[in-house]
Amino acid sequence: MEYVTTVLGGVGLFLLGMWLITEGLKVAAGASLEKLLASWTRNRLRGLLSGTLLTALVQSSSAITVAALGFVNTGLLRFERAVWVIFGSNLGTTLTAWVVALVGVKFQINAIALPLVGIGALMRVFAPADRYRNLGMALAGFGVLFLGIEVLSSGFQHMGESFPLPDAGTPLVWLILVGIILTTLMQSSSAAVALVLTALAGGLLGFREAAAVVIGANVGTTSTALLATLGATANARRLAVAHVLFNILTGVMALLLLSPLLDLVGYLAGLWQLDGDPAAQLALFHTCFNLMGIALMWPLEPTLSRFLLRRFGERQKSTVQLQFLDRNLVTLPDAARVALSQEMQRLLAQYPQALATLPAPDSDRLEQIADRTRLHAGVGDFLADVARQQLVDEQVAAFQMGWRLQGNLVNMDETLQRLNGFGLAMQRHSDWPVIQALLSHWFANASRVMEQDWQRGGERGADASLLGQYESTKSALLANAMAGKLSRQSLDLALQSLSQGRWFLEQWQRALEYHHQLSARDPVDGSLVPAAEMVSIGEQGKATVSRERDTENAY
Repeated sequence: MEYVTTVLGGVGLFLLGMWLITEGLKVAAGASLEKLLASWTRNRLRGLLSGTLLTALVQSSSAITVAALGFVNTGLLRFERAVWVIFGSNLGTTLTAWVVALVGVKFQINAIALPLVGIGALMRVFAPADRYRNLGMALAGFGVLFLGIEVLSSGFQHMGESFPLPDAGTPLVWLILVGIILTTLMQSSSAAVALVLTALAGGLLGFREAAAVVIGANVGTTSTALLATLGATANARRLAVAHVLFNILTGVMALLLLSPLLDLVGYLAGLWQLDGDPAAQLALFHTCFNLMGIALMWPLEPTLSRFLLRRFGERQKSTVQLQFLDRNLVTLPDAARVALSQEMQRLLAQYPQALATLPAPDSDRLEQIADRTRLHAGVGDFLADVARQQLVDEQVAAFQMGWRLQGNLVNMDETLQRLNGFGLAMQRHSDWPVIQALLSHWFANASRVMEQDWQRGGERGADASLLGQYESTKSALLANAMAGKLSRQSLDLALQSLSQGRWFLEQWQRALEYHHQLSARDPVDGSLVPAAEMVSIGEQGKATVSRERDTENAY
């Protein structure tokens, strides 16, 4: 039992170290990750290299996979290039195996790990800049990771003395299944491979059996991609399927060609003087079969991409589902900001014609409002999830604009509902034709101004002219009432309808301004803002909406 708890503690330290490294480097990189992925992936070779190098840097293929999903959703990365980023991330994750094999099981870990933890912790506490504080967090993560390797090695050395090796006749398929289960449970193929490497070094596994478990760990890493597709956009599902197909094809071919691959590893190990180091040979095997998978996919990828681009298209065509937002973007604030801007732009485009047929009621208008209400709820949930992340000041300001913009759009739809209700009430009166003749011209002009605003990219339209028409229409309503052509009830409804129309235009102008600020792409630079402060943004947005509603009667 003591050995089991030692191994569990080692796995925990390893996973904690991986998390510290990934989070520290990811936050330290900031917008640089987005810029690198967007600029380094102009062809598939550069996409492959960028996925490999960034995964080796961040020490998490899952982080790069999620980043690629997010950038494809926002249009920052073409799907065909993102596929190669994913393939490269599989190769980049083999660096962890090399670190474990060449450092973790060979050297006195305390001489490396404890100084790294100490220096990293001091940087995290005392560094003047946020970037260096997060680099300190990553440095401490490397130290914790090495401590985890030492604990694992110690546990497996003692277990190797007490437990027999798996029988040579053990079906490799069962060992591959063990690798899949380990990776799925730990949600980290690097941790599973580290576990196998230390078990091999401790004498608990034979080399062939360890190779089979590593193949399974490589296949099991697709569980992260599959989980990421739940509630995801079409592009995310396409990319996840590409990831799964690549890993399964690589695993199947590695199993079928296991003996030739092991012979190749033995030959290369002899050339590089690694034949006395089984852990380094297993890391070499891990790299070799991932390279084999990339070589297999090189001629197949164009056909695979065309096939996947024809699939999962239903959601993209739907107007009642979020197109650009999914939970994969939550941990990537810069990509989330772009996606939020695109989603809001798609929503804003539905409003310019909303006033065109007023004051007449319209059942289709109510159906569109109900559809948008569901979209607003989804946007709100997305913003609440982003609020739980570590954000810099500029990102907080941008997402505040998102909250405000969402509040304006909710106000606009509620106003449209009221206008539709006024139309139904006015239709019941005998003087409806008079009201319709007086109001329809102003609402049509207001709709035209909104359309012009939208076509000009959010610039304010002829407000003074429209305000003059507003006053003229109000005077005409009052004159007709004085002449006995309108009843008191009809006059009240018509004036309220006109006032609500002007309020709608004010909300539209605010929404355009907020969207402009949300879309501004300034460089991200600032200190981290506590999550609790960002969570309060939702309440700030609601308070802003409430204050704006209080001004409604001013018109």
